[in-house]
Amino acid sequence: MEANSSKETIITVAGKETTTAAAPTPCRWNPTKEQIDMLENLYKQGVRTPTADQIQEITTKLQTFGHIEGKNVFYWFQNHKARQRQKQKQDHLSYFHQYYLHHNHHHPTVPPGIYPVPHHPNGPYLYLYLFYINNIEKMG
Repeated sequence: MEANSSKETIITVAGKETTTAAAPTPCRWNPTKEQIDMLENLYKQGVRTPTADQIQEITTKLQTFGHIEGKNVFYWFQNHKARQRQKQKQDHLSYFHQYYLHHNHHHPTVPPGIYPVPHHPNGPYLYLYLFYINNIEKMG
């Protein structure tokens, strides 16, 4: 058998190479509500970067609700984690912005040695946000 025929897909997840026999599906994966619910529940339970074996197990369970491939599960977790981080950073920036607008009727003064990011809409607030995010990422 040819190693990479048009009906096979080779993906590498967590260092394991997996060959999947794929039906020709020119469309993007369109998850069902049940698939999304199950993936979100797994994420809430702490699954962030599933192993290749976990991806295969999750995919098998999700196939009862509709078409899905291992790569869809892999990319869903990658994208969901990135979006959650992005949302958390935006929420923190909004919090700092509201806090300083409420507590300082004028622009807050920037401590010596810390410089606001030029040409940024949140100017003086951004340095606090970046400091906070940098420290959160070191702790987490």
